[in-house]
Amino acid sequence: MTLQDQPAYIIRMRAKPGLGDKLFELATIGMTKSGASDRFIIAREDDDPDTLWNIEVFKSDAAKAQYENSPLADELRDEIIDLLAEPPMRIAVHPYSALPLKEHV
Repeated sequence: MTLQDQPAYIIRMRAKPGLGDKLFELATIGMTKSGASDRFIIAREDDDPDTLWNIEVFKSDAAKAQYENSPLADELRDEIIDLLAEPPMRIAVHPYSALPLKEHV
């Protein structure tokens, strides 16, 4: 599967004041545990340390669906939602290019 065929999300989450570190910790744990993604970047906004941006690239449509229907997704989702100051933003995308260049067979 080429990178351009892999489903992905761009996600923005803003934690309640002072809860950014916990949000980043849970998001990183979730991304690491899920095994559904082969690339992700979790970034902190320079001007707002409680705002998280995540670019998550799933291995395949099947891996994305399996994760989204897993108990881990529900468990972490509830914990994360409790930390948020506002609803998360999630945009479905497909990557066009990325480094390192890595093709999946």
